[in-house]
Amino acid sequence: MGVPPLPPSTALARLKSTARELVALLGTAKPDQLHRDPAEGEWAPAVVVSHLADAELVYSVRIRMVLTGDRPYIPAYDERAWVERFAELEGDVKETLGRWRHLRDANVRLLASLEEGEWALSGLHSQRGELTVAAIADLMARHDAEHVDQIRAGLATDD
Repeated sequence: MGVPPLPPSTALARLKSTARELVALLGTAKPDQLHRDPAEGEWAPAVVVSHLADAELVYSVRIRMVLTGDRPYIPAYDERAWVERFAELEGDVKETLGRWRHLRDANVRLLASLEEGEWALSGLHSQRGELTVAAIADLMARHDAEHVDQIRAGLATDD
C-alpha cells in the first residue's frame, strides 16, 4: 500500500511554494555548484532545473488533455532521454528557472480554477493506468519535493 494522495488543496499549496524554494536555493549558488554532478549518475543542479522545466511542460499538456478529453490516452516519456537530449540546450539556469516558472504559474492558475468535479476527471496513462487531475497534481507536488531535495544535496556537495 502506497502513500495516500495529497488532497487537491494541499497539492496546490505545495505547487505554489516550490517557486520560493527554488529561488532561495538557486539565488546564491555559484556557477560551479550548479554545474557539478554531485555523484556518479546524479544530475547537477542545473540539469535538475532543466528537467523540472521539461516535466512542467509535460504535466501542463497532461492536465489540459484530461480536462478537455474523454478519458484520453496519456503517453509516458523517458525523462532521462529528455535530459540527455535537451538539458545541454539550456543556457543560463536563471533563464531555465524562468521557463519553469512561467509554466508553473499557468498550471497553478488552471488548477486553482477547477470546479470540484474536475479534479476527478481522468485519463489513461500508459504506465500508471487511470490518472485523475488530482493525481497529476499530487505527482507534481511529490516530484517537486524530490528534485528540490536533489538540488539542495547537489549544492551542498563539496569538491
